[in-house]
Amino acid sequence: RALLDKLDHNMITLNPEEIGGVEVSDPMRRQERLQDIQAAANAKLKPKKEKKKKRGRSKIQTQLRRKQQNVIDSQTVKLREAREKEKEANQAGAAQKDGEQDASADNEEAANAPAALRRFFQ
Repeated sequence: RALLDKLDHNMITLNPEEIGGVEVSDPMRRQERLQDIQAAANAKLKPKKEKKKKRGRSKIQTQLRRKQQNVIDSQTVKLREAREKEKEANQAGAAQKDGEQDASADNEEAANAPAALRRFFQ
């Protein structure tokens, strides 16, 4: 509207043949035009990234930790095998201890030691 106010009224002209006319178009053309407009609008849209919602400190550290958990290398395989061997040995040792009981000083120290230190006595 501001632009029209700036222009001189003699510069604005209308085509008298188009004034008061009705656009006659078949529904197929209208449908094609709508599809073209929608396709152009969809082409402009970028796929939205999924936001990582997290509260608190060290967001980057926790993300890296999660990614690192999924990585399997030779060291993790070795550790898992070692843990399985320890579990088997503990189960076998527990079965033998049930059958026989030694009253030696080492066993007494192991029994009296805190749970965190018991693994060093085996």
